[in-house]
Amino acid sequence: MTQEEARVRAAEMDRMIEAMRLTNEYIDLRQQETALLQAETREIIARMKERQHVATAL
Repeated sequence: MTQEEARVRAAEMDRMIEAMRLTNEYIDLRQQETALLQAETREIIARMKERQHVATAL
């Protein structure tokens, strides 16, 4: 393998590593978003149940 071929392969590897890093970052952000949405959903459900109990008591 020539030096030029080695440089090209190294550059390809660098791009692949960066793509994997960005993919992992994206996955982490989506997981954080999912966790926040789940927490928000739990809060909404809790408020709805509370209102239902109040309405039932009336």
